[in-house]
Amino acid sequence: MSIPLSPIDISLLVLSIYLLYSIPVTLRGLRSLPRPDRPPAGSIRISAIIPARNEEGNVGDAIESLLRHLGPEDEVIVVDDASADGTFREAMEHCDGRCVLLRILTKPQDWSGKSWACYQGYLHSKGDVLLFMDADTRVVGDPREVLGLLSTHGAVSQVPRIVCDSLACGSVEVAFTSLLRLTYPYWENRDGKAWLAGAFMLWRRESYEAVGTHRSVRDSPVEDAELGRRAAELGVGTSFFLGRIAESSWISSWSEGYSTLRRILSARTPDFKRSLVISSVLVYASIMVYLAPVLAVLGAASPVLAALYAVSSLGYASLSLLVEVDASPLSVLLSPLGMILLSLALARTSTGAGFEWKGRRMGPGPGGVRVE
Repeated sequence: MSIPLSPIDISLLVLSIYLLYSIPVTLRGLRSLPRPDRPPAGSIRISAIIPARNEEGNVGDAIESLLRHLGPEDEVIVVDDASADGTFREAMEHCDGRCVLLRILTKPQDWSGKSWACYQGYLHSKGDVLLFMDADTRVVGDPREVLGLLSTHGAVSQVPRIVCDSLACGSVEVAFTSLLRLTYPYWENRDGKAWLAGAFMLWRRESYEAVGTHRSVRDSPVEDAELGRRAAELGVGTSFFLGRIAESSWISSWSEGYSTLRRILSARTPDFKRSLVISSVLVYASIMVYLAPVLAVLGAASPVLAALYAVSSLGYASLSLLVEVDASPLSVLLSPLGMILLSLALARTSTGAGFEWKGRRMGPGPGGVRVE
């Protein structure tokens, strides 16, 4: 005689099946991504553009890591976006003759700071290839190995590799990348799913100009992702690649993680009702990672299904440590807390409430986000 499943058991079974199915799908998708091979023949000049706002302590290492791998004809353009710290001075101290330093004191009202900085860098560039890189990114491999991919794509970006020094960083990043692979997989770069990551993003100059440069996404708080979407709409081929050419740092605290998620989610947040439903499902799924074993002990849930859900959810989350996140394994165990934080950020963002990023206030406005 079979014992009927409770609603909790059914939910655990459905979630477990979905996550167990997603593990091989993710592994196949990652294996399908191109990889850097070797520098192409011929002379290709790289213009590396680093937008930087209040990046003292980061920008110097970013510049040095780039210069170690670039040739004498390449250039590094550092754009200080009205920093209130020693970003510009630090950039000067780590630059050589291949550097161009720009200092922006104001920006147009309808531009985000990063888009304006990237656009100014482009206007002062001379390279055949434009490499956009965040100031908290370090180059650990030869960027020229990526150039061969631009023979078949207009733009490419590396699957992000984040180095975390705190459990908050690791937990939030594992949660975020786990959800990202389910909703916007790196290997499905097509209309509706297309995006790029600006931490390390390379464009053929003519392709960047064909999509309208950063001017076409000037008011977006996630201009890199929106450039990828626009490229797909215009038929410009883009792709993520799998490799470790660059590594980035990220947040250091839970509060910083919340602010960062607010910015990222502001670009494509569903309406309030849909966001509330999504957030509720994510919170439930996260809480049940910890609660299901307790319910099993109390007899309110199947021990087998509780164990299956723990294995499937944490097993799927652990994929982040293989590719995207360099963090303590404990981050996987705490990733449900990171998912709850993400859910709260999604719900809050869907209300249209403003938020602060890099000392600038952002809020609802025409096109979704207004930069003040």
